[in-house]
Amino acid sequence: MWKQLRIWSFTLAAILLIIALQATLGTHKVGQKQTVAQKTTSSLPKGVKASDWDLVLVNKQHMLKHEMNFPKATLEGKIVDQRIVSAVEDFQKGAQQAGYATTLVSGYRSIADQTQVFNQVLQNNEAGGDSYDKALAATKAVVQTPGSSEHHTGQAIDLAGNDALAKYPGLEGAMDQFASQKWLIEHAPDYGFILRFPADKKGMEETGIDYESWHFRYVGVKNAKYMTKHHLTLEAYVKELNNRAKKQSQS
Repeated sequence: MWKQLRIWSFTLAAILLIIALQATLGTHKVGQKQTVAQKTTSSLPKGVKASDWDLVLVNKQHMLKHEMNFPKATLEGKIVDQRIVSAVEDFQKGAQQAGYATTLVSGYRSIADQTQVFNQVLQNNEAGGDSYDKALAATKAVVQTPGSSEHHTGQAIDLAGNDALAKYPGLEGAMDQFASQKWLIEHAPDYGFILRFPADKKGMEETGIDYESWHFRYVGVKNAKYMTKHHLTLEAYVKELNNRAKKQSQS
């Protein structure tokens, strides 16, 4: 009997020790996450606000009800926000100097234009044999619904190396197998652009859009370099900026 009691005592003690260790580790992990979040917030670029013109967030959760009003300019027959013209030109010149010819595939797209693009992709998916529901889901995975596309801002561009575009005229993630597209992705921050829809799982969950190796968004050099260094999507970056603003208003 005493032997059994001792065994039960040792067993109970072991269980309690495991529970205590798990609780300690759990608290440590939470503390680590909080510390990382605090460091990210405290190291954000100074003077930057989520309301800045080059950080406007347009997606499925932040849809536009009306067309945006901004100064427009034309590059290679494509319309963009006039304020990013120099950045786009320098980006392409940089690629040219590195030995890569590029094509500006698209820039500003009105809500009406986006509606046409969305419907065309939907029809193509249906023509390929998908049911309407499956075709709609597939379309939403690669094309923003009208009112939720960054192209409405004039600050988003589809830019591709000519060789990559020749093989994938419909624009596909696999374009990044070409050195030209790799160069664009790697050097985008130097010209104020970010690869808007990254390939990692977390990035796709935050943006709600599959990987696009050709879609670049202007956010300014300071923001682009910070976001790229810290692997932040625009959604995550704007959230961090809003958190900082909230803390500053409470202090």
